[in-house]
Amino acid sequence: MVAGVHVVVDGEGPPVVLYGGLGGNWFDWDEVTELLSGSCLVVRIDRPGYGFSPPSAERPFARGEAGRIAEVLDALSVTTPAVLVGHSLGGIYVEAFARLYPDRTGGVILLDATVTAHPHRVIPTRWRVTMGRRVARTASRVGLQRLLGPTVRRILNHSTPPDGIAPGTRRWVERIYREPAYLESSIVENASYPALAQELAALRETTTMTAPVVVAAAHTGRPTPWGSAWIRMQRQFAEFLGAAFRVVRPAHHHAMIDQPGQIAALVRELAS
Repeated sequence: MVAGVHVVVDGEGPPVVLYGGLGGNWFDWDEVTELLSGSCLVVRIDRPGYGFSPPSAERPFARGEAGRIAEVLDALSVTTPAVLVGHSLGGIYVEAFARLYPDRTGGVILLDATVTAHPHRVIPTRWRVTMGRRVARTASRVGLQRLLGPTVRRILNHSTPPDGIAPGTRRWVERIYREPAYLESSIVENASYPALAQELAALRETTTMTAPVVVAAAHTGRPTPWGSAWIRMQRQFAEFLGAAFRVVRPAHHHAMIDQPGQIAALVRELAS
């Protein structure tokens, strides 16, 4: 444990932080880490309730998670500016870090990130979080979490590594996705999204990102209305941030699993 959370560190060289999305775990980045660890110090952080990190009684905050990344880098004695990759909802925390700690940021990759250009909130966050905790605890109490956890993962995550899913990864999925704390943490983070987006929007009004930023959108390569709309939305997000834009294809949402080589190449581009 580092700074109260599960952290996996591999390799040596320029620091790279791989930060997962909603419900993301360290092993989602295994293939990317394997490609980078020969030339980079790769840091994978599991947020509270994910992986082997203990859950938190508090909902997540963008500033809090950005501070957690800084604490982990401090504990690892990392002083060189890091390249940070934020997947999906993790992009909120990585962008917050880049804005709050510009001197510690060497580059940012927002990988198929949650678009937060125009955040809005209708239902109060405390209501959303309270209801989310109740739903999660009920599902765990009646056995749904233990019965269906890995199945839900297979339904929501269509990505497959180039060499297939490793037996070790299958074991971690079977273990972690059955944990009550994992389900509750995922639901609470999802319930917190509108507030996180608004917190980041407020941060944008008083800070800037000085490091290079890349918005990388995943596309399956199949022409669909949704796929075209998503690429258009991600391109507009890149323009909103003044970032470079890349498309990772063919890939599903968890592009780091489908196309680890393309993600590693983007990291090396910024790290160099």
